[in-house]
Amino acid sequence: MQIAQHLASDETYVAFGQGVDSSVLRSHDKRKVYGVGDRNPSAIIPLGYKGTLTVNMNMTNGYWLLGLLGTNADGGAGPYTHTYTETDVLPSFSVTREAEFGTTTGYETFLGCVINTMTLTAAVNEPVRITLECPYRFDKLTESANPAVADNFQNFTFAGGVIDINGQIAAAVQNLELTIMNTVELVYGTGSRFAQGVVAKQREYNFRLTTAIKDYALLKKFYDGATGLAPDETSSGEMATMILTFTNPDGDTIVFNFANVHFNENTLPQSPTEVVKDDMAGFTRTLTNVVYTNSEEFAPAQASNITP
Repeated sequence: MQIAQHLASDETYVAFGQGVDSSVLRSHDKRKVYGVGDRNPSAIIPLGYKGTLTVNMNMTNGYWLLGLLGTNADGGAGPYTHTYTETDVLPSFSVTREAEFGTTTGYETFLGCVINTMTLTAAVNEPVRITLECPYRFDKLTESANPAVADNFQNFTFAGGVIDINGQIAAAVQNLELTIMNTVELVYGTGSRFAQGVVAKQREYNFRLTTAIKDYALLKKFYDGATGLAPDETSSGEMATMILTFTNPDGDTIVFNFANVHFNENTLPQSPTEVVKDDMAGFTRTLTNVVYTNSEEFAPAQASNITP
């Protein structure tokens, strides 16, 4: 359960994607100590150091899936497949970014990062966007050059997205939001202000999608997971599968394979001046795997100098 200490990953860095922006929130968690006889603090104590790096990007590759799910198996003979599956212990990783302050260029390194939350959004006339929320153990600033890694993959867009629910393609999807949460908790212990371990607790897969309605296929699935015309007393409305497929202009694909799917909320507004759009929110109990297919034989692996 040990995560990265004060060493950066010894593996080759890869780009998150394109159109990247990032922000960081960090805190010393300083506490004011008050004593008898004085209204002002008599001491300031720094407690546990906390930091969270948030990265937003266009989805161009699937290599970040290792940090989100935990394991990868390479296969195929060109094109090559990289199959990501769940593990109970998440790998940590390091991230670098350039920060310019006037005439000074600094390079920040964030150590012991873990992915707590991933949000994927795909909407009509937009590139597929990914947001990663990554709490981390330690960060440092250096003025030595650490140039950004170029990303040479093509962008995935809404036009390359297909949603299959129980073997039926969801037509005229206007937007999709998928959130995967690891419910990460950094564990602190005596002897250090910095986290000494990470625990990934409950896993959640939540989604919301909006379609321009052509028929009542999705509403029937909402009722009973199949073709019901109304809710009943006994059916849970569980569906077997949901498959999200994204394809870029190079033919690379990222395929999410979910099982045990539930529609939980439905909104169906009607207006004389608008196309009728069916809004569904739900969750899945299982992610079977995510298969990333591209022309690279090997996907980045967990660094050898870092243990989960």
